[in-house]
Amino acid sequence: MGGLLAAIQFLTRFPVRSRGEYALGSGLVWMPVVGLGLGVVLALIDAALRWIGVPSLLDCAILIAALLLMTGGLHADGLIDTCDAVFVHATPERRLEIMRDPHVGAFGVIGLASVLLLKVTALDALPGLTRAQLLVVAPTVGRWAIVVLATAFPYGRAAGLGAPLKASATPRVLLISSLVPVVIAVVMGVVGVVAAAVAIVGAYLLARWLVRLLPGLTGDCYGAACELTETLVWLTGALLVPRMAQ
Repeated sequence: MGGLLAAIQFLTRFPVRSRGEYALGSGLVWMPVVGLGLGVVLALIDAALRWIGVPSLLDCAILIAALLLMTGGLHADGLIDTCDAVFVHATPERRLEIMRDPHVGAFGVIGLASVLLLKVTALDALPGLTRAQLLVVAPTVGRWAIVVLATAFPYGRAAGLGAPLKASATPRVLLISSLVPVVIAVVMGVVGVVAAAVAIVGAYLLARWLVRLLPGLTGDCYGAACELTETLVWLTGALLVPRMAQ
């Protein structure tokens, strides 16, 4: 189970007992499973908050804050760095340098603020049962997107945090890792399937755009794709459910 523990260590801030560091690449196939765990925790928090009567908008803001806390802002940081790098006029090599800069620029702040705002308002627009379902789907598909992009696109650095993920990304790993998100989406019904499909296509199109601006994807790009995927799951649900009810 070293791969699962490696994925938990990398993707979350949950304490994992170990005698040493696990190989990050071995955790790639387990990333959707970790996302599923995060989603289940979010659904349980949502149920508890609704049970004690917390207003919906506040409930949703707490959920997004809880997700950031559980992940240590890992993917949010990737989103910030990616926005700072790709929304400036620069060479691909210079954009990679900007990604490594620890300072946060205006584009990064705007990008993160926009995504957080969209997440909270989209969740608030979802009815209770659908919200619980998509709270499980979004983190699962978000981490699956990392596997998909690591398999389908070149890596942009000779070395980096995402390099072990790229090295481990094979068609077999992608196939195995796809089982959990596909099953979860199907179990959640039409909304789950459509939201997952829209989100993964959105992540793929984002990657296609990024590789036109960069030598290849990086760990920050994987994080940005995860954030976008989660957002698209909830946005799709918020737009689709009212139309299905008509």
